[in-house]
Amino acid sequence: MSKHFLFIDDSGSKDWETPYSRTFIDVPPVRNEQNLNFWRRDYFILAGLHISTDLMITLNPQINQLKRDIFGTKHIEIKSVWMRNPDKCKKIYLDPFKISEDDLRKFTEKWYKVFENNRSDIQLQVFVLDKRFYKNKRSVYTPLQMLVQVLFDRVELHPSRQCTIVFDQMDREIKSIKHRHGEILKISNKEVDLGSYQKKYSHYPPRFEISRNSNFLQLADTVAYNVFRQFVDYGDYWENKEANTLKTYSFFERIADNFYSKNGRIAGIGIIKVPDQSKILWGRKKLTQKIPT
Repeated sequence: MSKHFLFIDDSGSKDWETPYSRTFIDVPPVRNEQNLNFWRRDYFILAGLHISTDLMITLNPQINQLKRDIFGTKHIEIKSVWMRNPDKCKKIYLDPFKISEDDLRKFTEKWYKVFENNRSDIQLQVFVLDKRFYKNKRSVYTPLQMLVQVLFDRVELHPSRQCTIVFDQMDREIKSIKHRHGEILKISNKEVDLGSYQKKYSHYPPRFEISRNSNFLQLADTVAYNVFRQFVDYGDYWENKEANTLKTYSFFERIADNFYSKNGRIAGIGIIKVPDQSKILWGRKKLTQKIPT
């Protein structure tokens, strides 16, 4: 059994829903309500949560107790998209468990404390695909394949690269070796190589689990959704060379100190955007300061 795990969840569409057009690169749609669906279709996110087995053993009962304190049961799945949508929130959380919005706010506060109280021990590594830039590869590779290849390569640069990688279930059957799971397994096994710069991988064969059964996949879901919202809402800031600070989605800011970094640098280390057009070295300090070049 490995001493470290990497839990992976995704956000955004795994398909090429965003049409390719050079215009979308040269003159991108304004980020407003009218163009919201374009930007939602444009980004695909894979979010990874590095954690040690020892910390998992400590945190899992604490998270279960937190769920019991608010919902009366540990058998509840926490998904950010349900928590943020008022109708879904009412239907899935408030009404069935007879809790108030204030109760849910208290839960959310403690849920984020799991990140904030373990800033050094829960490290995040997130991969962001901007589909606007890809034309020729659309008929050959899926967005999932492209980003999984980047993920496996970059995990090799992490201190806990010899880890067990657990993906949120994507296919109907957990043990499926076809479809989405098959795409991931073939890249991991080097049966498909999309341009890897690693001769071999150190991680154990990937596993797939149902997110409702894993507190740590649910935490990874929180990361994936918040990074997705960050780029949908403020993605233009990431590559704006004139920007001295990064405007942030509020819940993204709450996990910012958990991103994996080197010498204070997050960009290209803890948040890997594909493609990276700017090379701005956003730093760790809540991602609000640029590191001088």
